[in-house]
Amino acid sequence: MLNIAILTSDPSNYSNRRMMSAGKDLGHNVYPLLTYNQIIPAHGKVYLSKLDPIPDAVIPRIGVSLSDFGQHLINIFESANIPTTVSSYGFTNSRNKFLASQLFSKRGLAIPKTALFTNQDNLNEAVRSIGGYPFIIKKIKGTQGDTVSLISDISAAKEITSKYIFERQPFLIQEFIKDSEGSDIRCFVIGKNVIAAMKRTAKFGDFRSNIHAGGRGSMTEITNEERKMAIDATNFLNLPIAGVDILRSKNGPKLLEVNSSSGLEEIEKITNINIAHEIISFVEKMVQYNE
Repeated sequence: MLNIAILTSDPSNYSNRRMMSAGKDLGHNVYPLLTYNQIIPAHGKVYLSKLDPIPDAVIPRIGVSLSDFGQHLINIFESANIPTTVSSYGFTNSRNKFLASQLFSKRGLAIPKTALFTNQDNLNEAVRSIGGYPFIIKKIKGTQGDTVSLISDISAAKEITSKYIFERQPFLIQEFIKDSEGSDIRCFVIGKNVIAAMKRTAKFGDFRSNIHAGGRGSMTEITNEERKMAIDATNFLNLPIAGVDILRSKNGPKLLEVNSSSGLEEIEKITNINIAHEIISFVEKMVQYNE
C-alpha cells in the first residue's frame, strides 16, 4: 500500500475525489494534503518529519493564488527524493504563459504569435508583431479562461492594456487563430502517452472553449502531429501528467498551453476513460522506479 498525498486546497473537487476513490480501489491510501494549512521551515527535513504519514508520492494540484507557496512545497518533496507528478520546473514554467511560449518556441513547437510589453507607446508595434486585430489578451498567470479577452479594435486595446499596466499586472497579447472557430483540443498526457483527448467548443457568443467558461466537450480523433506535439510539450516541461491545449489551423496545429492541474470531469465523461485510475497506476510505477 502506498501513501499518496494530493496537494490541494479543495479536497471536494471532482478530480481529487476521483483520484482518492481510484486509489482506494487499487489498495492505496490517497489523501488530501491541504496546501494552505502547511508551514514551511527553511529546513525541509523538519517539515517532512512532521507529516504523518510521510507520503510515498505527491500529486500537486495547486491553485493559481498559491502558486509560489506551492512551488516551495514541491521543492521540498523533490529534495527528499519523493516522486511528484508535477516537477517544480514544470509547475513554474507552465503557470507563466509567456515563459512557456518561449520554451516551446525554442524547442521548435508551433505556437500562436505572442508578445509581451509594458508601455502603451509600444501598443501598435506589439499588435502588428502578432498579426493585428483581433487578438487575444491574457494575464501571464491564470486558469480556466477567466483572464482571457478577445480585442477587436484599438479603443478596446488601449482600455484594457492601460488598466493592466497601471495595476502592474503582467499580461501578454497573442495571435487569434480564426481557423479554430472557438474550439481547441484538450489532450491528457500521462507519461509519454496521450491517454484521452476531446474537442472543446465555446458556448454561443463566446470564443473561450474552457469548460469553466461554459465550453462543452465532444469526442474527437487526434492526428499523429497533434499527439506528438502534446507529448513533446509535457516532456520539455518535465510534467509526467498534464493537460495540453492545441488549436487547429490551416497551417497545422498550434500549441496553446500546458496545464499542470488539468481537470478530469468533462474529459472522463466524454471519453469514458477512467483517467483517475490511470493516474494512480502511473504513480505506482513512479514509486517503483524511484526505489
